[in-house]
Amino acid sequence: MRLLFGFDIGFDRGGPSVHLLQDVLRAALNKGHDVNVILKSTGGPDKEMPEEFSANQDFHYTIIKDNAKKGGFFSRYLNEVKYAKQCGDIAGKQGKYDVVFLQSNVVAYFYMRKLRKLDCRIVFNVQDIFPYNLKFSGQLPMAGITFPIFRKLQNMAYKKADTIITISDDMKQTLVEDGVDADKIEVVYNWSYADTPITLESIDPKNVFDLHLDHSKFNVVYAGNIGKMQNVELVAETAIKMKENPNVHFYIIGDGANKAHIEEMTKGIDNITLLPMQPSRYAESIYAQADVNIIPLMPGGIKTALPSKTATVLRTNRPVVFCIDRNSLFSKKFSQAEGVYFSDCRLPDTLEMEIYSVMEKNNRVCSREQNSFIFQKNASEYIDIMIKIV
Repeated sequence: MRLLFGFDIGFDRGGPSVHLLQDVLRAALNKGHDVNVILKSTGGPDKEMPEEFSANQDFHYTIIKDNAKKGGFFSRYLNEVKYAKQCGDIAGKQGKYDVVFLQSNVVAYFYMRKLRKLDCRIVFNVQDIFPYNLKFSGQLPMAGITFPIFRKLQNMAYKKADTIITISDDMKQTLVEDGVDADKIEVVYNWSYADTPITLESIDPKNVFDLHLDHSKFNVVYAGNIGKMQNVELVAETAIKMKENPNVHFYIIGDGANKAHIEEMTKGIDNITLLPMQPSRYAESIYAQADVNIIPLMPGGIKTALPSKTATVLRTNRPVVFCIDRNSLFSKKFSQAEGVYFSDCRLPDTLEMEIYSVMEKNNRVCSREQNSFIFQKNASEYIDIMIKIV
């Protein structure tokens, strides 16, 4: 089959989606398909296209220079609309495709208007659900006016897609409740960089970031973006509540829009260490050093997204606490998994309780088996879905 992949990112700048998209491209090539890609050049430090792809005779790509200057939300939105038009114009000149794969984006309707003219099947990959994600995190400007407009545009895009792939059962449920046909939605959980279990001893020393932990203490780690959706305030509030316990220390590692707020909240608190965001190659080693990892989300966040670190954290032999909505399908799916705990995303008391629960069980290391729905084989499932709809 002749496949077209439309990405709104560039491979020249690392990010949580890059390895996932590259794995999908590898799966398509391994299955013998003709692969075409349209993507951005963002001026990042990495190659615009890895040689393993550019040297493959079945692989073809078009790069669009991203010259947009940083601006406010509406300026960025209009730039994405322009990029969608460019992608559609290029695709229309490249002949007939069997399937177009459209990466998750906030201007899907404008892509669909163009792509529907190509007389092919369209797969839309929903990695987070716009505009609900921005509404729940308080990042949508003029939400009372803009939310219904953006919601309507995204719903029109869902109707134009032949198949929708999303990354959790909670997100599928959100789409169905929003009027999307359940029969056209497939759930494929995001996978990690590999399937092998992670232990600190198994990591190449050059990829180890030493946190210099005091191993006489119980070390609680949050590592990742410190933005509106991540609810890192919950971790900070819990640390403040536990400041009188000399046996517990918190590490908050990352940068983002809420970093200054976290710094202000924790000023003068001795049981918290704040560190800047580290290169992605250190992520596995940071998770593997924790006595417990914390993955928090804003209330309602699990309905619209699933943190990209989830699969990697679940590969480590360390416990993890997810701070998410209590009634989530994700928590039910993992309710019996070893070393996996859940607390309410609204209540620091429940996170404190779960941390003490892990401490009391002396469960710093667990022999957790990875769940079968987050293996790398999921990349091939994307291609199987594309084959199925033709």
